[in-house]
Amino acid sequence: MEKGLWEEALVEEMIYLIAHLAHAEQHLMELEGETKLEDLVTYIDELRNRRKTVGNLLFSILDLSGEGGGEFRSKIESLWCVLKHLSMALVHCDESAEKVIRRMDCALAQGKEGTAKKLSKKLKELYELRQSLRNSIRELLFDVSKKISKAPAVRCREDLCLMEGGEDALQGP
Repeated sequence: MEKGLWEEALVEEMIYLIAHLAHAEQHLMELEGETKLEDLVTYIDELRNRRKTVGNLLFSILDLSGEGGGEFRSKIESLWCVLKHLSMALVHCDESAEKVIRRMDCALAQGKEGTAKKLSKKLKELYELRQSLRNSIRELLFDVSKKISKAPAVRCREDLCLMEGGEDALQGP
């Protein structure tokens, strides 16, 4: 697929969708751990399955596929894991920037211009990191993904979000 503006915008929105679903899943797991409410496990599984569905949709839009479910993680599964973690890092970067902005506003309101100036530099660093994360995601999806068929499989399977077996076994995420 030729990467046009529309495709990049769609992919970016889907990356955020994956990240927010994973983030919501993470919060529910924390809540379940604190409260021991077993009812939350159903919601956690629902969110995980929705995230996998979005991943499958994203990979199908980009025409990426690969075998999965074996002893070794496939290349496409490894790509999925990297994208999931980078997407979450992007959202955490955004949330960190929001917190720095609030601190900066507070410092300015209190007349602490030196503190606000230091925070402004930190905010700039966060924005640079954010741009770097976005560029990495874009390169992985539009460039590197086309080359991964030549790379060997990776052994680690701990963090796979796969529905193994059955007719809905994933070709990608």
